[in-house]
Amino acid sequence: MKKLVLKMMAVCAGALIVSCGSGKNMLSVSSLDGEWNITEVDGQKISTERMPFIGFDVAQKRIYGNSGCNRMMGSFEADSLKPGTLKFGQIGSTRMMCPDMKTEQMVLGALDKVTSFQTVSDKPDVITLCNQDGRPLMTLEKKAAPEVSLSDLSGEWVIELVNGKKIVGTAEVTPFIGFNLDESRIYGNVGCNTINGALTQEDGKPNSLRFDNVATTMMMCPDMETETIVLNALNETKSFSMKDDKVYLLQKMKNRIPNAFMTLEAFGSYLKIYVLYDYASNLMSNKN
Repeated sequence: MKKLVLKMMAVCAGALIVSCGSGKNMLSVSSLDGEWNITEVDGQKISTERMPFIGFDVAQKRIYGNSGCNRMMGSFEADSLKPGTLKFGQIGSTRMMCPDMKTEQMVLGALDKVTSFQTVSDKPDVITLCNQDGRPLMTLEKKAAPEVSLSDLSGEWVIELVNGKKIVGTAEVTPFIGFNLDESRIYGNVGCNTINGALTQEDGKPNSLRFDNVATTMMMCPDMETETIVLNALNETKSFSMKDDKVYLLQKMKNRIPNAFMTLEAFGSYLKIYVLYDYASNLMSNKN
């Protein structure tokens, strides 16, 4: 009985190796586009707090991601006339040291040997990267589409609430934050002074958000309390969420919306009021 089991296991393993070179499961390079979690390397399941992932930018033939500790980036080549072929160029990475570097070494070592890719069990959301002998090196699973992404923040937002306090502007100034995603920067007005700063995210965490090096002009105004509250909230922001066309800046990654300490409302509704006001003023001027 023991011999029979061993033989059956050998047959299954052999079938897996053969299947990695099966033409019917080969995919076009366009199917790689997007981000994939690295769930298995050299037959070992990956179970770490920080799941490694790889993202493919097919248009630019570039890759990016996280190998378990450090961010990685590089290029890849794929022959459009030979579906399933794949080879990575030189992969660069940051140089942080982490308690567990084994996963990273396995990931980078496997990527260096990849020559092809294909589906697993006819599931387009799971692919296998293989070496030149057709042996599976790595299993990738398509990342679920995030509930929110940084692109949702593009544009300008009125600051509505901070720590439960209603933020009220004046006839001259409406406190707001604008997001320039092309330059990864923020700008706006916090009640008296204008602000500028950088925005960053953690790899693999689409709802993470942090503001760095926020600088302000140095004017003195009668009410500086609102400005201080807003600036403190920006410095403590760790993530964001969205609901009903409002942005909620959160103090922790796992905060729920009721615990949000800053609420931003779409600037568009306020902008319409200003446009109508200016238009009415022009009409009055013309009549006079």
